[in-house]
Amino acid sequence: MPHRLLRPLANHMIWLVAGILLGSSLAWAWPVRTAVAFTSDRNDKFAMTTAPTGPTTEGIFVLDFLTGQLRGFALDRTASQFMWVYSRPIARDFGVDPNKPARYTMVSGLAQATGRGGASYAPSYIYVAELSTGRVQAYAIPYRTQRGSTPVQLIPVPNLQFAFAEPRPEAN
Repeated sequence: MPHRLLRPLANHMIWLVAGILLGSSLAWAWPVRTAVAFTSDRNDKFAMTTAPTGPTTEGIFVLDFLTGQLRGFALDRTASQFMWVYSRPIARDFGVDPNKPARYTMVSGLAQATGRGGASYAPSYIYVAELSTGRVQAYAIPYRTQRGSTPVQLIPVPNLQFAFAEPRPEAN
């Protein structure tokens, strides 16, 4: 009688072990993809986003709405400090008056720019849109191999005009 009760349990155990072996084999053989995530946030005075700046480094980019300045900071892991390494006066790129408030938004995306003349770029772009002009401008991030606090200019790439633009209120 006890032998008869153990037989269904043995069948279940065989199926359980077979499932574990099959699942482990599939997990081992399946190609691995690394998860990538970017973050962005904003308020009425500035926006910030993160973006990869190299194979193992990430930077934070801050866009000041009042001055139209885009600045990027990357963490120097050996010195354990932030270094101001990227800069761009984007108000000029959009043709807006830097003394008047503009309506910007900013995100980052994963893409690899092709280098010209030996230049190499980070594996991401910074995308900025300005509502009154109705334009989106992408910026390539030059890849830095040396430490330094001297800002490097972000490189504008061709922009696009999106379908709507909001007129700017005239100053009184």
